[in-house]
Amino acid sequence: MILRIPIGAFLLSAENMAAMEELKSDRLLLLSTVNIHEGGIEAAIAYLVEQPTPKLLVLESDAQGDALYDQLGRLADVCAPNTFVILIGAQNDVTLYRNLITEGLSDYLIAPVTAEQLKASIADTFTDEDTDTMARVIAFAGNTGGVGSSVICHNVANELAEMYDKDVIVVDLDVCYGTAALNFNIQPRSTIVDAMSQVKAMDESVMEQVLVGITDHLSLLASPASLSLGVSVTLDTLSTNMKVLIKMCDYLVLDMPHVWENWCREILSEADEVIMVSKPDLTNLRNGKNMIEFLGPLRGPEAPTRLVLNQVGAAKRSDLTDKDFKEALAIDPSVVIPYDPEAFGRALNNGEMMTKASKKSKATDAIIELTKLVSGQDEEEEEEGKKKGGLAALFKKDKKKKAK
Repeated sequence: MILRIPIGAFLLSAENMAAMEELKSDRLLLLSTVNIHEGGIEAAIAYLVEQPTPKLLVLESDAQGDALYDQLGRLADVCAPNTFVILIGAQNDVTLYRNLITEGLSDYLIAPVTAEQLKASIADTFTDEDTDTMARVIAFAGNTGGVGSSVICHNVANELAEMYDKDVIVVDLDVCYGTAALNFNIQPRSTIVDAMSQVKAMDESVMEQVLVGITDHLSLLASPASLSLGVSVTLDTLSTNMKVLIKMCDYLVLDMPHVWENWCREILSEADEVIMVSKPDLTNLRNGKNMIEFLGPLRGPEAPTRLVLNQVGAAKRSDLTDKDFKEALAIDPSVVIPYDPEAFGRALNNGEMMTKASKKSKATDAIIELTKLVSGQDEEEEEEGKKKGGLAALFKKDKKKKAK
């Protein structure tokens, strides 16, 4: 297991700080961001008043009894819900340990600790949290070739990384004609074909060597865009790679080719978000209706397919309307992207994203709107607001009673 999470350690003793420093170079935390601070829980409280809460907090306290519960109560006031906390304390007390675990702490260790103890504790904490560390999978598919699905896919992926400071991986699944490398203006040293050829040995560290970094938060598994490789995507090779990728980022953005293979149907059935990109013409209307009718029963009402109308206005006299699509597909377009060949052409020719090449374009505004819709951020905030467990609920009641 390789974790890809932000970790904040607030420690008192030199021994524990040294143990945490040693653990930073361990394979478990190879892809994690680890920040070590002096000062224990009190320093963590002051820090979290101004800064976002990391996924995992490793804290040290020399307080005991009521004083310890008071510290943890004040920490809960400034800490985000569902944060994992490992506490290093001075009190060797089984009852205290049980109380702390019952109240929501991930683990309680007796000071001083070693790097191996910390590693075991962190690994145990996240062993059963696979679903929390899995990426949100967003698949972009065009109803016909040339509708601009790939361009929109790459721009949304870039916006997810920049807007939310989240780790995003784009996978260009069009082995023969993929354009992601061109659109991001890079020369990939390796491609998805390399990932498929190493499927038996594939893990996070191997995948990290195949991915191409674009920005601090954005990476690409590129297509070779070649007709002579003689390689085809299969369910077996793809599923192995996806199982690795889904644990390496916050958003896994899939640029689907315009084909209808078993593996395509599998992805479109299971993705968290499916973005169906259409031009406002009759062919796209027909194909969109077929897609909705096929995917609807597989995805269910809780995971509907989104419709994006692109290049609207390119053929003003013959364009179908939003109403035409709604009547045929029984869904409203999530976003309508106006025809803007100058803005898109400039961005593509310069290997830039729309937000850089044409900030004031209405098409850029539509892409930003789509990014917000597919991010799931509103859903996460609403869900966290409903939860009463986690660190935010710790030590809110009967603190003195627990200390006895």
